[in-house]
Amino acid sequence: MIQLPTDINAPEVSASASPSVVRLGGRFTVFVTATFGDGVEVNLREPLELGSAFEIRRKDSEDRARADGKRTREWQIDVLAWELGELRIPPIAVTYTVGGRAGQVETNIIPLRVEGVLGDVVDDPKAVRDMHPPRQLVARDWFWLWVGSAAGGVLIVGLGTLWWLRRRRRHTVELTGGVVASPRRIDMTGKRALEALLAIHGSGVLDREDDRKSGYAEMVDVIRDYIGARYHVATRDLTTSELLRRLRAAPAEERAMIGTWLERCDVVKYGGLRATAGEAHGVLDDARALVVTTTQIHDGAAKGGATPTTPGEAVP
Repeated sequence: MIQLPTDINAPEVSASASPSVVRLGGRFTVFVTATFGDGVEVNLREPLELGSAFEIRRKDSEDRARADGKRTREWQIDVLAWELGELRIPPIAVTYTVGGRAGQVETNIIPLRVEGVLGDVVDDPKAVRDMHPPRQLVARDWFWLWVGSAAGGVLIVGLGTLWWLRRRRRHTVELTGGVVASPRRIDMTGKRALEALLAIHGSGVLDREDDRKSGYAEMVDVIRDYIGARYHVATRDLTTSELLRRLRAAPAEERAMIGTWLERCDVVKYGGLRATAGEAHGVLDDARALVVTTTQIHDGAAKGGATPTTPGEAVP
């Protein structure tokens, strides 16, 4: 139950969320509506807090006049969800002033369901198996297997080195940031980005559990600097959605590639998702492919429609 104010000039308020079912780390919008008469000023109480499970990214408002002479103000609050389960957004306080007096009213509680990224069966905490007693394990001697594996590894490395030396005599290419490409196809902007990504790979930050999140932040900074230099926009202070809007002049496939990669990093950088070393190196490889592909798309457009290569495709 909501206690109604005794002031007849108090605004009528309500709140809702769209959509009401979102994924972990997904974006949704909270709508807060206040209807008020002449001489009444309304606003949201600051700082606006929705609880530890939610992150407020942006807030906008819009006023509309009604046929009965009253006005309606609607706030649109862009929010990210960072906890699983059936959640409730607490009542949101709306302050108002009229005739030199101030008051406050509250909206209704907003129900919200947040589902796991991997699905309810995997992320459901109730699906965890019960405790089991310890079992005896049979110890095996892997000495000769290790010896055979080492000998096979040495043989493979030797054959691979021989093949590489023979190939190098026939064709010389440039290795920049882990991506093989013709020097004339990668400009200085892309080359600097690939070298920075190679430095992140060599630092080992993605292999260390405690430092992996900062490694994601370093990769995001490299790609944002690369995008800013290539498309001449300031990127450091923009959210992912704001950055994509700034890139509306870029081809649709480039915006989709950049948006998908940044959203994968945002879930780790800002959310509670803990990535493995293998996943982190996969994101790093995708960042290299993004730089090479967007460079080739850009060069192809400048030359009048040359066909771009896709990520992972060999560059002639």
